[in-house]
Amino acid sequence: MKLTDKIIAVVAVTAGFLLGNATQTSEAAPVEVEPVASATWRLPTRPCTEDDSVDRNCYWDAAKRGNGKGYSYVVDVRGNVIYLNPRLNDEAARLKFNNAQFKAGKEWWGTVDGHRFCWAKVGDTSYVTCFDGYKTTS
Repeated sequence: MKLTDKIIAVVAVTAGFLLGNATQTSEAAPVEVEPVASATWRLPTRPCTEDDSVDRNCYWDAAKRGNGKGYSYVVDVRGNVIYLNPRLNDEAARLKFNNAQFKAGKEWWGTVDGHRFCWAKVGDTSYVTCFDGYKTTS
């Protein structure tokens, strides 16, 4: 399955989940909604950088970039990271990870080798740990 197909599948599942959880609380008259051209979401066509530069509207193909391992993701125009592995899209888990790293005295490093949400225990050798499980030294 191509990366584009995977991205479309994740976006469709996420949208279905969000829309499926919406419930109507009272009877309401039908509302006409006119589509807005700018509201359509388009897949990014530009690859993300490997460093901590601010990247938006880009994609990371883990099989072809960096060390060839890890998880592919998309960064939307607002800077939200959407992994193709749904397990990594749990916002509560990301916050828990980030809080634990902060409390352990680690320094925020952002993106390292294409991996997002990375922290480092800084010293003569810096030990880097990222939310997706990636670890390295610097």
